[in-house]
Amino acid sequence: MKSSDISIIITDGTKLSIGYHMRKASLLDSHEWLAVTARAAKTDPYVALNDICICIPRLLERTDKIGMLDCPPTELDSVIEDSQKLANRAFEWLSDFEKYGPRYDKVDIASMETFLETICADRVFDPVYNFHYFSAGICYMIYWMSMLIMQSNTFKLLRTHRQLEPKQLMIWGRQLSGYADSICKSIPFHCRPQTGYTAKFGCLTPLVVARKFYENAGPMMAVKEQWCAKVYILARVPGLYQETPVALEPFKAVQTTVQQGAKKFI
Repeated sequence: MKSSDISIIITDGTKLSIGYHMRKASLLDSHEWLAVTARAAKTDPYVALNDICICIPRLLERTDKIGMLDCPPTELDSVIEDSQKLANRAFEWLSDFEKYGPRYDKVDIASMETFLETICADRVFDPVYNFHYFSAGICYMIYWMSMLIMQSNTFKLLRTHRQLEPKQLMIWGRQLSGYADSICKSIPFHCRPQTGYTAKFGCLTPLVVARKFYENAGPMMAVKEQWCAKVYILARVPGLYQETPVALEPFKAVQTTVQQGAKKFI
């Protein structure tokens, strides 16, 4: 992979991470920008996926405004409908991405060099995913993280404002836990020595999202939540973080920086 490709992955990932964390829309979901990337999206699955995911922060922002005095009474239905439409686009992306089958194999976690020895010996997630190539792993991680964030938001809206049947609750629960589990099954691949610091650094945000899901899911997911917390601390890039472990919570400094800056940001 070229250094320029890695830079694009890091940059786009940063934009998504800020949008997800701040629950604020990005300038990159504008019709003008999406028109620019439309041609590349037809042949590049990463660009196509990013064009879908970049629309999620706006849905989160709209969700947070529901119930405010200036919010139209139809906005709840509109947000749910738009979320479902975007989810369908994401499902179609995955179907096309896996046209010839999944781009990973399920393997014993022991085959992931040094993970059990140096990061976490607990076989909470086993087997794990061995991606066919680096960029496939990146795409999957972004997809699973983004779907977990968006679908959790949609599920919360439906559960709060609609009456869901027990079967519907079960289906939603399976879907969301499936995304979180898939994120965790991807972590050992990205923590291998040969993938370098780029992969290790890039997998930590999805890991935090999965951990937050398990935490909110209650005691039944405690073992998985603890696995995420342990891996997060031991998989961090040396020298990039402060020595004292920090809580797995949204970074307040990032939030303050964005809030004090321009109202619109990329």
